Amino acid sequence: MTFARVQWSRDGRGVRRSLRLLVDTGAFYSLVPADFLASLGVRPRWREELEIADGGVILRSVGRAHVHYRGESAETFVVFGNPGDATVLGCYALEGLRLEVDPRSKRLRRPKLIPLIRATPARIP
Repeated sequence: MTFARVQWSRDGRGVRRSLRLLVDTGAFYSLVPADFLASLGVRPRWREELEIADGGVILRSVGRAHVHYRGESAETFVVFGNPGDATVLGCYALEGLRLEVDPRSKRLRRPKLIPLIRATPARIP
């Protein structure tokens, strides 16, 4: 398991608070305690059904916040977690920060290359 301590803020310039989360490359959204997000002024935007690791479905509020790690920042989606929910750093935040999990060291790192598909423009007859 990989854990990371990242900072969160309501926007790119707002007050930042630190939180240690489990890094889950299989999770789309990040899951952060609702009271932590509320203390930053982050507000829910919509509610969504989410599938959890055991196959169950939960209904949670989702909003947007900024995540900060080692000098990089990105806006990302955050799920407002209930007491007892895990705290998770999801893949949307990782990609926004341009990070991956090193399979050997189990630490976050910047990828050597960023994957991209080179497309050839379609020819019009």
